[in-house]
Amino acid sequence: MDSAGAEITVLEKAIFVQGLREGMQVDAPFVVDAADLKEKRNGGKYIQLTISDHTGRGSCKVWGTPDHIGQIEAFYRAIVVGEVYRIQGYAKVYNGTCEVNVNDEIADLLAPLPRDGFDPSLFTYAPVDCDGVKRRLGSMVAKIEDPGIQSLVLEVIDNTPGFLDAPAAKRHHHAYIGGLAEHTLDTAEIALSLAGTVSRAEMDTDVLLAGALLHDIGKAACFRRQGFSFVALPEYTLVGHTALGAAALLRHSAGVDPSRFAHILHILMSHHGPHVYASSGLRPA
Repeated sequence: MDSAGAEITVLEKAIFVQGLREGMQVDAPFVVDAADLKEKRNGGKYIQLTISDHTGRGSCKVWGTPDHIGQIEAFYRAIVVGEVYRIQGYAKVYNGTCEVNVNDEIADLLAPLPRDGFDPSLFTYAPVDCDGVKRRLGSMVAKIEDPGIQSLVLEVIDNTPGFLDAPAAKRHHHAYIGGLAEHTLDTAEIALSLAGTVSRAEMDTDVLLAGALLHDIGKAACFRRQGFSFVALPEYTLVGHTALGAAALLRHSAGVDPSRFAHILHILMSHHGPHVYASSGLRPA
């Protein structure tokens, strides 16, 4: 019973994303990680959801029934990303992926489930050993020999809230809690491995490592935690993480040789090349 004396309905979590199979009848709670309003081929609209639990992410298409024609947009606007919803439908394989289809029970999307009604540990998708990643990042920073460059990296990371928790992207890679730190570590390890194939006379390893460790630091300012997920802030598309990262580096550049700092900044500003996902550039207003 809650404080008002009303009984809390506990919805059992017996079906997980990784357990979805063709033809399965689905009735279970899932986190809604993303929601997009899409056009049907023959007209009308449907809702494309990304759903998740602690086992992974999956796809869910919300069609409704003929009775819901004209109401799909209202259902879409009611969805709060990061909250847990009851999803009732059936599983079907489409383009090699088993996804959930919702027809009759679309009304479940009008309100999320109360937090009291489920075990939060079943809904947090974070396939990363965050403590282990943090330790390995510290070891990587320690490999930088120049005191000024090492201090730059430490100061930028230490003064960037959310760096260890944020995703690296909305969808395309490392899109989960701790994904940004894991992606940063992976990039630095690849850079260090490549540096080992040439002499230090040919490669400024300190600059290379600093650039790898800081190249995506601006992404930490692009996301906000919401429920069991993250949502992108306006800065994600309007400013771009490279510009945000450059500003962070400039705030802590005083102790670094200007020429070497310029090379580190160049790595951060140029690592996307031409405009691609989440890089800043000219966009329609």
